[in-house]
Amino acid sequence: MSFNIVPREGLDLVRFGEERAEIRARLGECVTFRRTPAGAPIDHYVNLGLMLSFDASDRVEFIEVAEPAEIFFGGISLLGRGYRRVVSELEQNGIVGVEDDYGVEFRDLCFSLFAQASGEDGSQVEGVSVFAPGYYG
Repeated sequence: MSFNIVPREGLDLVRFGEERAEIRARLGECVTFRRTPAGAPIDHYVNLGLMLSFDASDRVEFIEVAEPAEIFFGGISLLGRGYRRVVSELEQNGIVGVEDDYGVEFRDLCFSLFAQASGEDGSQVEGVSVFAPGYYG
């Protein structure tokens, strides 16, 4: 499935603030798990490459996208491509983020790219996180 990031709102098919029940009705079957015993339940739509985290009111606040999904920002394909190439394409379009050892964050646009070895040649974008405004304080 293909998704597009909508800055500060989520994805074209999943928006921040949407209720878990309405998303389940729209997207279908998912696997629910907890990262930690006390953690909130996360819905994983395995076939879509989509994981959704919810706030205490059961509304979407954090989205993770991985293969087999495709995800785009401004027409730029973000996932499963060379990390340096993707960052360069974004920069050429005036989109500059803050890099660390695990990727790059575009806090004002509410998304980040994950690459386990972002500093190494040939590193691939392995995941994209999309977060609600204020999620990180």
